[in-house]
Amino acid sequence: MSSPPVPPASQSATAHGVTGTAVQASRAAPTAGRALRVLELVASEPMRPWKLAEVQRRLGYSHGNLHAIAATLVAMGYLRRDEGSRGYLLGPAVFGLGSAARQAYSVVDAAESELRDLARALGTEADEILVVARYGPELPEGEGVRVGLRVPLTPPMGSTLMAWASREELDRYLGTAEASVPGEQLDRLRGALDTVRRRGYSVHVFTAPRRALGEAASRAVHEGVDEDRAELAALAHELASSDYLSADPSSSPMGDGVQLSAPVFGSTGAVELSVGVVFGAGSVVRETVMGAPEALLGAARTITAAIGGRPPHDPDAG
Repeated sequence: MSSPPVPPASQSATAHGVTGTAVQASRAAPTAGRALRVLELVASEPMRPWKLAEVQRRLGYSHGNLHAIAATLVAMGYLRRDEGSRGYLLGPAVFGLGSAARQAYSVVDAAESELRDLARALGTEADEILVVARYGPELPEGEGVRVGLRVPLTPPMGSTLMAWASREELDRYLGTAEASVPGEQLDRLRGALDTVRRRGYSVHVFTAPRRALGEAASRAVHEGVDEDRAELAALAHELASSDYLSADPSSSPMGDGVQLSAPVFGSTGAVELSVGVVFGAGSVVRETVMGAPEALLGAARTITAAIGGRPPHDPDAG
């Protein structure tokens, strides 16, 4: 399940997730960002007490800066110190944030049962671009997704989140790739987004550039590495010249894995979440992939109805 990364002027978890970068701020606060990275790292293995030296090795922060961040988070209840190991674990204050977040973003709760059923029925991974949940078997590095994964919301990433965007939002989205993607490829992507909107779902093929991007983004979650955003965007833009965003699932190459994604709409008709199923390399059967859209679209419609959502009016439909 991908909730839209936060595109320019929109909310979603790939957030409108996962999916510019998942969060792009014009004014970044370094200390706040470091504190959040510490929390994300501890949350990546929540049952493990994290020694400060290990956190420092993973994140590369200075000892003094990291010690001050940890002390502040402990004082505020977001971390706690395990007396036996002297390592750090998530603190009780995180419960309050988690509970409030689930209330504010209830679409995730509404999606859970549908995603489990979908993963069980299709034998796939059901994932979320910021990724907030996944169900199904583990896939090789670079193929599937990890909870917490963030990728740039720049062409061709986030097609399911952007296909129903306004023309102004779509122009801004495509504009983030103008410097590195030739104009004819951007025109082809615009046409592919039109196809996604008409068809109701997108088809993504796991090409070599997609695998490289997935591995880099996963490494940031698993190892606490702050990947260079420009590098991630460059990896994403390499996909624009590949067959990553496929127009026709019946003719898509299947050997490296395929992902199908469909939108969940909110009460205003905007995309709230992208729900996807991933067929891993070596286990893809074309007949199964061709039969997946009906189940995927059914799940997306059920989640949309559960949160009181509605599909938007398509201006191209007249």
